[in-house]
Amino acid sequence: MSLALNDLLICCRQLEHDRATERRKEVDKFKRLIQDPETVQHLDRHSDSKQGKYLNWDAVFRFLQKYIQKETESLRTAKSNVSASTQTSRQKKMQEISSLVRYFIKCANKRAPRLKCQDLLNYVMDTVKDSSNGVTYGADCSNILLKDILSVRKYWCEVSQQQWLELFSVYFRLYLKPSQDINRVLVARIIHAVTRGCCSQTDGLPSKFLDLFSKAIQNARQEKSSPGLSHILAALNIFLKTLAVNFRKRVCEIGDEILPTLLYIWTQHRLNDSLKEVIIELIQLQIYIHHPQGAKASEKGAYESMKWKSILYNLYDLLVNEISHIGSRGKYSSGSRNIAVKENLIDLMADICYQLFNADTRSVEISQSYMTQRESTDYSVPCKRRKIDIGWDVIKDSLQKSQNDFDLVPWLQITTRLISKYPSSLPNCELSPLILILYQLLPQQRRGERIPYVLRCLTEVALCQGKKSNLESSQKSDLLKLWIKIWSITFRGISSEQTQTENFGLLGAIIQGSLVELDREFWKLFTGSACKPSSPSVHCLTSALSICVVPDAIKMGTEQSVCEVNRSFSVKESIMRWLLFYQLEDDLEDSTELPPILQSNFPHLVLEKILVSLTMKNSKAAMKFFQTVPECEQHCEDKEEPSFSEVEELFLQTTFDKMDFLTTVKEYTVEKFQSSVGFSVHQNLKESLDHYLLGLSEQLLNNYSSEITSSETLVRCSSLLVGVLGCYCYMGITTEDEAYKSELFQKAKSLMQCAGESISLFKNKTNEESRIGSLRNVIHLCTSCLCRHTKHTPNKIASGFFLRLLTSKLMNDIADICKSLASGTKKPLDYGEVHSVKDDGDDDDGGESLMEAQGSSSTGLFSGYPTSTVIDANDYGENQNAVGAMNPLSADYLCKQDHLLLDMLRFLCLSVTASQSHPVSFRGADIRRKLLMLLDSSTLDLTKPLHLHMPCMFSAST
Repeated sequence: MSLALNDLLICCRQLEHDRATERRKEVDKFKRLIQDPETVQHLDRHSDSKQGKYLNWDAVFRFLQKYIQKETESLRTAKSNVSASTQTSRQKKMQEISSLVRYFIKCANKRAPRLKCQDLLNYVMDTVKDSSNGVTYGADCSNILLKDILSVRKYWCEVSQQQWLELFSVYFRLYLKPSQDINRVLVARIIHAVTRGCCSQTDGLPSKFLDLFSKAIQNARQEKSSPGLSHILAALNIFLKTLAVNFRKRVCEIGDEILPTLLYIWTQHRLNDSLKEVIIELIQLQIYIHHPQGAKASEKGAYESMKWKSILYNLYDLLVNEISHIGSRGKYSSGSRNIAVKENLIDLMADICYQLFNADTRSVEISQSYMTQRESTDYSVPCKRRKIDIGWDVIKDSLQKSQNDFDLVPWLQITTRLISKYPSSLPNCELSPLILILYQLLPQQRRGERIPYVLRCLTEVALCQGKKSNLESSQKSDLLKLWIKIWSITFRGISSEQTQTENFGLLGAIIQGSLVELDREFWKLFTGSACKPSSPSVHCLTSALSICVVPDAIKMGTEQSVCEVNRSFSVKESIMRWLLFYQLEDDLEDSTELPPILQSNFPHLVLEKILVSLTMKNSKAAMKFFQTVPECEQHCEDKEEPSFSEVEELFLQTTFDKMDFLTTVKEYTVEKFQSSVGFSVHQNLKESLDHYLLGLSEQLLNNYSSEITSSETLVRCSSLLVGVLGCYCYMGITTEDEAYKSELFQKAKSLMQCAGESISLFKNKTNEESRIGSLRNVIHLCTSCLCRHTKHTPNKIASGFFLRLLTSKLMNDIADICKSLASGTKKPLDYGEVHSVKDDGDDDDGGESLMEAQGSSSTGLFSGYPTSTVIDANDYGENQNAVGAMNPLSADYLCKQDHLLLDMLRFLCLSVTASQSHPVSFRGADIRRKLLMLLDSSTLDLTKPLHLHMPCMFSAST
């Protein structure tokens, strides 16, 4: 044994001395020795070797626990009838003893968690459950549990199911126990973390524990303040999501039981925003479970009861008042405030309105039990009853009664969301009155900030009307007159950059629903300088091309019949020029401004489909044909529904109202290769398009050395060229062999070669953060050009073309950059670098009522100790919103270089996988070998967050 360890061993044995003065002397020496570099090195090595015959951190911890027991026993047997100063001295002594434990834990686990999880848990649980020690050391032990055990990933994974349940039971009893000595906010945070751990690491909590949550919420009703309630409700949300799959009825029942109490707390207590957010989440969850995917009737999958119906009416009344209150605060507050209401409140209100709005019901009498002191189970106290208005009349009145944006915008948001999520909720008879009200708001666009919300609402109404097939002819006539007026105002509003997105969205919706007949003036938007090409304008153009026939010319006056841009161009060719150049100069080479389509990202292949459709004699049929093609998987990733929708679908299926889930097979559009036969191309327009694309490419290649042409621009243009070729091949206009030999493909190769040169320059400059963002964008663009779709689609064909552009040099350069970035990663992950830890008094709900400023039950844990020399691995990079241990795959562990490496790996994996079924210009085997070398056990260190991501990236991409 080394001299350093020998000194520590002697010191530890002296801590068991019978004389208190001797023990006190050894404490200072003990603190010094556990920070001594040589001692720490030996303890770390012995702990890692798992050899019990040497002194290690676990053995030192056992000595420390014996010291604490001896000191505690000494204080317990001391005289109780002493002076105030002696009592204060004893209190200070207890704090020093308690803080010494956490100080030791931090020293032991500073570099990695080396103390045994079971030893730490046993110490905490034994102390907290001990009636005499719980008051003395309970707060510090709870801090140790929250910040030094549950926040460490290694420990988080080692807690057994039985221990999770025991922790939950012990701390919930503490929370429910009314005592001045308990910091209930700290206890509530632990309950939150333990609930998450139990639900994520085990089979979950038993349903019987719901009664504890119910009791906690009922207690909160009686208290003027509700310390820690937001954490209790957050824990309940986690619990209910886990429980709902197998215990739907029980979850609905607990909702029926606790929601009236929560409504009372909302109205009678002064809640802060964080607590309201958690309550809204809980209510929304209950609505999902009671009414999966909006189901109204029990035979359709809803879980209904008279009590739940009453709760919905009370919720509706409360939220109407809450929205009114939010508007009032905005009107009379100084400074600037956001006029919009948060989306979660709008979603909740829309869901409730859908359940309650009924054509036969304009008002209803409700009992406001949540406004009285009566318990939810006490029916001896009479409830207030009042009549409330309900239905579309409420929305129409709310949109008319006030000219203030703070009152108006929330109801515009609600109307938009209600119609968007539930189009059937808008009755035919309400179409004209609602559209008229919204139309009257449109000319007021210079008054306040309401106009974007009005336009979005009209857009959803237009889409809704387009789906209705049972409108009467007289009603259609009245609606047509309104839409013509709205179209005129919206058309003029295109020039406003602030609302251009919303204006194009509304025009597109009107076109999509065939609500007005397009005139020739509309096409001027896409042939002149009224606006630049953008995602909204291109989306609107797509709708127009699939619904309407493009005119041959635009009449400018009584006798003129020319296009606005140039007399020699047809409308189709003018649209091409607008898309590709948006310039009025004839000499494109003199232009220093890049066209918008090369400066921003557009939906994949949308531009290419428009351009190719414009070269067809029947552009409308061509665009419709393209729209029947299913999207590629990676281009649908952002459209995934929330995960709870799967549970809702399960509820609907288990009602047995529909049995198709037994035979459900994902439907795809049937391939019909012969369907493209019959499309004929306008040869002059095709030649013009080729000429424009070649000219655009030549312009970029000539200006490659200038600042205006970046590698991103080169890749975008290259993608545009092969996308057009892919669409031509899919339409049967040209073959793939002809496309490979075409001048467009050769230009695309030249563009990618130039882009590859800029990537090569990065090989020796991987630390320049200014280049990392640009290179990530390039890799994202390249990845988006690859398609894993197995069916014959334009995406698949264009992906094959793009693969042929990837040279061996480019792929090897990217692989070399990956190797360089992987070898220069940050320090290993010690699974203790976390995150959700704050001192026990710094609760993030900061007082869920005005009176929740409950002080901490323990003061400075390190007072009197040289804490500045100990850096807590848990205290840097804290994520205050996290609860429990952070996932080791969390993006918070990764730096910019790490994200770049993972993006490159994904691109290389997709390319190599695709090379097995497509001809390519690089050797896939060489790149595959380089990728596998990154996973070699001699270089791969799974204690590093980045290296932990890499196998996941390989498996997800192949």
